[in-house]
Amino acid sequence: MPFDVNKVDLVLQFALLVAGQEDDYSDQQLGPIHLIKYVYLADLAYAKRNNGETYTGTDWRFYKFGPWSQSVNARIEPALTIIHANHRVFQSDYEDREDSIRWSKYDKHLLQEREERLPTCITHDLKRDIHKYGKDTSALLDYVYKTNPMLSAAPGEFLDFSLVVESASNNKVESPQLRMENLSSKRKKKFNEGMRAIREKQQSKELKKGKLITPPAPRYDEVYNVGITWLNSLAGPEFVTGKIVAEFSEEVWNSPTRKDKDVS
Repeated sequence: MPFDVNKVDLVLQFALLVAGQEDDYSDQQLGPIHLIKYVYLADLAYAKRNNGETYTGTDWRFYKFGPWSQSVNARIEPALTIIHANHRVFQSDYEDREDSIRWSKYDKHLLQEREERLPTCITHDLKRDIHKYGKDTSALLDYVYKTNPMLSAAPGEFLDFSLVVESASNNKVESPQLRMENLSSKRKKKFNEGMRAIREKQQSKELKKGKLITPPAPRYDEVYNVGITWLNSLAGPEFVTGKIVAEFSEEVWNSPTRKDKDVS
């Protein structure tokens, strides 16, 4: 399908508005690299359930360490200007690097309106991904790099979204359950406080019953030293530090190991 500007703008706006719901203001701010990757993930989510067809019609390429599209990049400013998003520029301390740009927008009513216009498969997956990765560039790049279209392409090549249809058919749908990574910072704090109170209460009960025994202090004697020396010897000779340069053949991009779902 052809590149659809309106759909790209819609996903960009939705992604930023979802980030705007995070508790910490710093987590509400996304840069161009984050927004582009979330549009990619929206296309990935849609392709899984629509026979490999993407939602936006973007021609994604393998660029450096992630999927890239100049067409999507060019739509960031006009798409976010429409919803009056906040725009901040952080000047770089390095002459060879561009200034950093961050966008943010909080508007729960506008978020609901944009969400109603998008397929459920996109809104569901993007909410999860944005909450989990947010503006964490390293984690986000690592995540998108390990998606099947990326693992099956070499730098500069177009990405094949038909690959995710095959993998999606093998995935079992997990029953909804509460996970720590899906909790907000406030709820995590409340959960940890509750768990601490439970542990303290349990320890108090055990103390009253006389079940807790204080372990003896460790003895750092000759036997201890001999044991530590023996354990260290099991690791083999001491590792020599230094700078090493490794060179890889271009054929590594077509290696079957890159396409392994357990690649790390």
